[in-house]
Amino acid sequence: MLLIGLIIFFILLIVGAPIWLSLGLSGGILMFVFLDLPLEAIISQFLIATDKWILLAIPYFLLAGNLMTYMGTANKMIGFVNHLIGHLPGGMPAAAVITATIFGALSGSATATVVAVGSMMIPQMIQLGYSKENSMGVVASAGTLGQMIPPSIYMIIYASMVQIDVAQLFLAGIVPGLVIAALLIVTAIIVSVKDKTERKKRSSAQEIFKSFIVALPSLLMPVIVLGGIYSGVFTPTEAAAVSVVYVLIISFLFNRKEFTKKNIQKSLVNSMVTTTVIYLLLGGANMFSTALTYAHVPQQITEYVSQLTLPGWLIMLLILVLFLVFGMFLDAVPILYITIPILYPAVMALGYDPIHFGILTIACMMISQITPPVGLSLFVVSGHFKEKLSVVIRGSMPYLGALLVATIILLYVPWLSTFLTK
Repeated sequence: MLLIGLIIFFILLIVGAPIWLSLGLSGGILMFVFLDLPLEAIISQFLIATDKWILLAIPYFLLAGNLMTYMGTANKMIGFVNHLIGHLPGGMPAAAVITATIFGALSGSATATVVAVGSMMIPQMIQLGYSKENSMGVVASAGTLGQMIPPSIYMIIYASMVQIDVAQLFLAGIVPGLVIAALLIVTAIIVSVKDKTERKKRSSAQEIFKSFIVALPSLLMPVIVLGGIYSGVFTPTEAAAVSVVYVLIISFLFNRKEFTKKNIQKSLVNSMVTTTVIYLLLGGANMFSTALTYAHVPQQITEYVSQLTLPGWLIMLLILVLFLVFGMFLDAVPILYITIPILYPAVMALGYDPIHFGILTIACMMISQITPPVGLSLFVVSGHFKEKLSVVIRGSMPYLGALLVATIILLYVPWLSTFLTK
């Protein structure tokens, strides 16, 4: 049934059907033809996918990120990081990574991070002599940090699927996110050596301090949101709503010029469009994964894996390779909904920590964002800056290597993922 479902799915993709429809139809056909389920039960699976309290956090975090982008709040944060390290060798690409790390902690969205950071950093890097490939590649790659640095939309989806505390998963993502950011910074500095660049003029201590004060309201947002979650003041879903209110307040107080009806409308429309896409993917993917669950595919795979004589780390490595192969052709949301119901029971049977597996899964989803031919971040940078996709792909290759190395480190050093949650 898994093979038949995948064949139907890829045939629908080839003829041009959207991913959510391909998943939903292939799952629906399996349930109707092979499992003889009533049509009402099949259709209800589409709605059940989004009927979870924690998923309400997704539109709120998306809206917060879009508000920061359109209200100019993100620019102040980018300006501070730029003043701080932009003058160093490879400083501008490194500043792009650091800014993406901070912005990822505000929005939870790779797309919002890429657009916000890229809009300000890429023109500056090109002007200073950094190659287009490097400038666009580093932003496309660093934008994926929004999936590991909490709050993360993919973490919310994963936690809702396997029924674990998303706050614990958020906490677990902090150190891995910083490790990945450090590897990307090192890669950015090494890659930038070959670019014949001008050094950005070193900012004075007064300029750095002034930019810090201006950016302080933005920098406080992760502290308030994540601090509120871990102290028990509010739930992750409530924290997402708080983040929207907070951005509106600081934008009204400190960015009055950009606090316009037009910018609010843009933020709302972009958030609604992205939320709709995600929820459609959730619905379609849930129909597919439900069909496999009814057919006992996860149980059979778990039984098979538990009988293998291979070491657990090798099986896990093969699972990560499977994630990466899927990432070449699919977005992260359908990958999660297709694979997690099948693989999660098998991974638990091997004795792995669900938090550790979650972090590894998110790391692979980050890689899928910049894996050709369908990496979402690659298309966002290419489309937003009207540059050839091949240019962005070439620039992202060194950073793709860094993400692969980071994932291997996280696999063999589980302490990085779990020590904050113990």
